[in-house]
Amino acid sequence: MRTLSKLTSLKYAWFVAIILFLFRTFHETDIYIISVVLPQIIEEFQITYILGGALFTATTILSVVFYPVWGYLFDRYSRRLMITISGVLWGLTTWLNTLPRAFTGFFITRTLTGVDNTPPAGIHSLLSDYFPPKKRGKPFGLISAAGAFGALIGTIVGVAVGYVYGWRLLFLLTGGLGILMAMAVYFLVRDIPRGSSEPELSGLELREELYKIKIKDLFTLIKKPSLLFLSLQGFFGVFPWQALTAWVVTYLIMERGFNEFQVMFTMSIWLIVMVLGNLIGGAIGDFLFSRNISGRAILGAVDVFLSALIIYIVIMWPSEDITGFIIAGSIACLIFPMAGPNVSASITDIMEPEARSSADSLLRIFETAGSSTAPLMVGYLADLYGLGLGILYVSTSTWIVCGLLFTILAFIIRKDIIHLRSKMRERAELFKKPH
Repeated sequence: MRTLSKLTSLKYAWFVAIILFLFRTFHETDIYIISVVLPQIIEEFQITYILGGALFTATTILSVVFYPVWGYLFDRYSRRLMITISGVLWGLTTWLNTLPRAFTGFFITRTLTGVDNTPPAGIHSLLSDYFPPKKRGKPFGLISAAGAFGALIGTIVGVAVGYVYGWRLLFLLTGGLGILMAMAVYFLVRDIPRGSSEPELSGLELREELYKIKIKDLFTLIKKPSLLFLSLQGFFGVFPWQALTAWVVTYLIMERGFNEFQVMFTMSIWLIVMVLGNLIGGAIGDFLFSRNISGRAILGAVDVFLSALIIYIVIMWPSEDITGFIIAGSIACLIFPMAGPNVSASITDIMEPEARSSADSLLRIFETAGSSTAPLMVGYLADLYGLGLGILYVSTSTWIVCGLLFTILAFIIRKDIIHLRSKMRERAELFKKPH
């Protein structure tokens, strides 16, 4: 019990959250930097916008294939070990991507980098056992902020290294970070029994062997109504993120006429604000959830409707007003990410501890199954109407649909949250019995 008490202390819990935040941050840096150097890649391989978009789509599709595999492994085995393995794969596949000198080889090796893109499932599951339900929004907001913070680092390093020494050296650098972060997780993070932070199970000796997920259980997850609507909103809600991640730097350079310094300056401001948006969104979600168990879903609905409006304002902003454009973009970047931490926290609010990685992976299958086509769709629309309008059409339409699904979720999630708390009380009674 002494060891368990140490592992469940709030101080150590935040230490684990910070280590996993750094892992996610540098992983997102590795994923994002191709967006920064995409103009170089388009020029070197002499490809069109649509082929540039296909690079992102193919990588994401491979990630989708591996989501259920990683989700099951995270739920079945040591989450620390699985995260470590994903970090090693991240490093090796990124290094491999530097070798080809023809576009076909580059396309194939870039696609292979998608094999390790699922550590969030294990990270969220692990953190849910370090933090109780009413306090998960903030650490989940920190993990969600890793996307923006990683993109910020990717933008700075991408310009400073990629535009000076070339994209291959850049990929070698971020691949090496994958190996280093894998070792950091292995030696600094410890696993913890699943369900440790559930209020009903506090102070009990947990017997994980009684609740081990089986492969057949993966096919029943979607029967939970709230998980179905969380997954459906994710299907539409990530389209704009895929579109912006893939094309925003190219849009700033080729349509707004920004130079490399202006891109780095603008993206730095936007991404710092986006980090704050994730943290604020997680904190607001915790506040609302503590007062109304549907609060996270309500926040999600309001946020994505606002996002659809603000991206229209930003894209249509006059080209000559650079300062106004940057300010409008900053407001957008504060709003865009607030729903994200609350989606991840909602998974832990409705799912049993031994199935949270698999449920998270199912959500990401829905998110990426559709949105993987977003870079390709934007590329197609860009060739017809321009890159800005391509981003706008894809983003506004899908965020509006996402908002409608969040609204329905706000009405139905209460029942599943109450049901989970009832199951945890039943388990507590079982664990209290002598064995």
